[in-house]
Amino acid sequence: MNYFILNPIWVVFTGCMGILWLYLVMWVGADARSVGEKQSLWNAVFYSVGAFCVLLTWAWPWLVLSFPVLFISLVTLYTPIRNKHVPEEQKLFGKTHMHNFGVRVLAKLGVRLAKKIPKSEEGAASEIILATKDGTPLEAAAPGRRVKGAVQSSQAIMSCKQLVQEAVDNRGTDIHLEPKGGTLQVRYRIDGVLHSAEPLPEDLGLTVISAIKVLSDMDIAEKRRSQDGHFTARYEGREIDFRVATSTSLYGETMAIRILDRARGLMRLQDLGMSPKVLQTLESIGHASSGMLVAAGPTGSGKTTTLYAALAEVDAFRKNIITIEEPVEYKLENVTQIPINTKAGITYANTLKSIMRQDPDVIMVGEIRDAETVRTAIQASLTGHFVLTTLHANNSTTSMFRLVDLGIEPYLIASSVKAVISQRLVRVLCDKCRVPYRPSSELLRRLGLSQDRVEVLYKAKGCEHCQGTGYRGRTGIFELLVVNDSVGELMRQGVSLQQFRAEARKRGLRTLEEDGIRKAVQGTTSLKEVARVTS
Repeated sequence: MNYFILNPIWVVFTGCMGILWLYLVMWVGADARSVGEKQSLWNAVFYSVGAFCVLLTWAWPWLVLSFPVLFISLVTLYTPIRNKHVPEEQKLFGKTHMHNFGVRVLAKLGVRLAKKIPKSEEGAASEIILATKDGTPLEAAAPGRRVKGAVQSSQAIMSCKQLVQEAVDNRGTDIHLEPKGGTLQVRYRIDGVLHSAEPLPEDLGLTVISAIKVLSDMDIAEKRRSQDGHFTARYEGREIDFRVATSTSLYGETMAIRILDRARGLMRLQDLGMSPKVLQTLESIGHASSGMLVAAGPTGSGKTTTLYAALAEVDAFRKNIITIEEPVEYKLENVTQIPINTKAGITYANTLKSIMRQDPDVIMVGEIRDAETVRTAIQASLTGHFVLTTLHANNSTTSMFRLVDLGIEPYLIASSVKAVISQRLVRVLCDKCRVPYRPSSELLRRLGLSQDRVEVLYKAKGCEHCQGTGYRGRTGIFELLVVNDSVGELMRQGVSLQQFRAEARKRGLRTLEEDGIRKAVQGTTSLKEVARVTS
């Protein structure tokens, strides 16, 4: 013992550990107070443990060597608890925290990293650049078009950039510009729901629409006939595509802009929100050598995303994959993608017939719209090709009868269709502000849930993180109908839709509503949101 106490190395090490201990006590007190944790509790924990260890070192001086491990353990205990109270960028040992720490260390070593310009200091490095499909910026494209002085207006150009940038920053998927008697109403679709933004004065609004028509290579003088076009934007190091459509209304020309952000990337099947059973079944069907997979649902329900995810499971280097789309939304590696152009006579039906001579293994048909297209697709699926397509229908069982309505014989449907997956997109509850509540026994009874199984559900509240909506992001709810021998026999027998769905339910079909309730029980979404998309 005396050897340790008289040893200068022990004295210096003990002194350093004591200083570190006092620093941790002061730091945890200030930090706990700032994040809303119990300051007195954590002060007491750090102080008591440190004081106890000091006493132990007088009896067993070599225990001072365990001080660093002890301090690390205390910080490790405190960190996850305090991180629950702060946003992502303020989390201790999170990505932002470690980045800033590394920058400070490198700065002390004389290494200076380039400073990233925040949006509040925007400048040329972060300015959004709008361009035509051939890459010509708006400012350069505008003078070449005679637009009654409107496009030349810097105010109109700035307004276009602000509209697009605000939509992208807020994770918008669509921009709606609608004249409303004296103003241009601006609305963004975020997580599937429209949100109103600050309207533009009528004169400025008209110039903005003209500017976007210039970008999209539309006829700016034509305001009565519907037009389609597209443009691109470069923003924060990535390229974003925009699909534009115009139409007429009581108050003038309206415009809808679809945002196709490539940076969001293609999703995989396991990222869509499917239950393990549905995921496993769909993955096995996706490797079939023939047959048809149908994704059903209304516009904007994520059908194309599901088909892209299914295509990603196919080895594109060993199989010849051809897609027919209107338009091509995402570029796929080693996949032949053919855009539909109805004006030029390039339709789904005649394109599908022509690609049959190109020896395809897998064919994706963007949408089934008519009897000719579906009949050709079914013939392809019966002759050694795997076909993926989408269909507008309410649910999986209705989809089968929708094919009958298009003139396809039930026995052909039963023989060709491998599965129908119906889906909707529900908003995900914001994890920063969702509110737990105990459901009543009557509610659980109506939902077919046991009170022992479900103790708490969640509802939306709203905070700064989710722009006051209570939701942030979306996930899918799914209904998968596998067309096996027994289901196919029901189609051949010509039973009614009600009988068909009842029998499918007996065979284990989980409905959209049931899958939505499963996600509500998990705390992913709310019952109100499930009811909104399934009613």
